[in-house]
Amino acid sequence: MTIPKIVNTQSTGPPEHLIGCLRGASLFSNLSETELACFNNAAHARSYKKGKILYLEGEKAESFYVICGGWIKLFHTMPEGEEVIVDMLTTGHMVGESAIFEYGRHTSSAQVIEDAQLLGIPAKLLKEQISLSPALALGMISSMFRHHRRHYGELALNAMQSAPQRIGSFLLRLCPHNKKKGIVLHLPYDKTLIAYTLGMKGSTLSRALNILRQKAAIRIDGSRVEIDSVDRLVKFVYGPLAARYMPEEM
Repeated sequence: MTIPKIVNTQSTGPPEHLIGCLRGASLFSNLSETELACFNNAAHARSYKKGKILYLEGEKAESFYVICGGWIKLFHTMPEGEEVIVDMLTTGHMVGESAIFEYGRHTSSAQVIEDAQLLGIPAKLLKEQISLSPALALGMISSMFRHHRRHYGELALNAMQSAPQRIGSFLLRLCPHNKKKGIVLHLPYDKTLIAYTLGMKGSTLSRALNILRQKAAIRIDGSRVEIDSVDRLVKFVYGPLAARYMPEEM
């Protein structure tokens, strides 16, 4: 049986872009072209609107996803109905792949919070190929390690930082690598969700933004963020520990 080629039902870019998206994901970065083609040929490109639920916690995992654009929220729903955000992921990250280690069921729920372009790949294929490819197995371990190191590193920093510093750290993760001078950014999702993700109330977020305007020369108008000096923001957020605690994405 011939494995179907990518079907781009809702345009997310030419095939070269999709291949680059796969190659950019840490799981696939060290695969040979032949190994990568196996996943590329089985992938399906899809566009999803804001609010779409990709899957729910406990559901059987038919696919996992590589994010080519947009933002995905991972969350748990507590017995009382309260939602707890686990992570917020964007371009280059994957969601749903860890289900292959959990009896084939998703360990959290996933929702699109800003229009997203995803590559869906059969979870069964990933499980099969891991047993055949040492490079892929190592890539899986490395990918999961980097994810947990980033996630728990952020938790540790949040515990030590003030609210303005937490917001500054969030903005720094949106900046391009090695950027030091001024830059204009756009918040990836609404401020209410940003506040919730950073563990603060909306009123706390507003007060913290005012402090950032004064201390780090940051101006925010709607979703537009103007940063006069990224280097100045780094020093405000991390102080004398800037070199040690600089986010990995920077």
